[in-house]
Amino acid sequence: MAPYTFSPPFLSLAPGEVVKVWNAETPSPGVGGASASQQLALLRVQTQSGTPFNVSGFFSGAPGTFEIDVQGSNDDVDTHYNTLNGGQINTVDSTNNTFNLQGVQLDTPFVRLLMRTRGNSVAVSAWIGR
Repeated sequence: MAPYTFSPPFLSLAPGEVVKVWNAETPSPGVGGASASQQLALLRVQTQSGTPFNVSGFFSGAPGTFEIDVQGSNDDVDTHYNTLNGGQINTVDSTNNTFNLQGVQLDTPFVRLLMRTRGNSVAVSAWIGR
């Protein structure tokens, strides 16, 4: 997948769908731009308050000390994305190097992942699902 770019039309994510946002990639740790995954527009269900979604993925090897931030924004501007409350992923299953974040309720229409830090230069694959 391409790193974050402002490029309408946006990939959208409806209930029951899963989109791969990093595909065996090594994004440079940082604060935006190439450090971020492709953004997704979350389609809202009128009968729900917020938009539940989940994040899952794995590293190709031990990532060392790392942090992936799950970020949301009301508009698709790189500097407007903020890390969601409880949206820091910094632990993996020690056997398979997998991670998962469940049950996030998002009230903003856009979501992305940000590689904030990564101790070892290993590839990451990640999905956002509904």
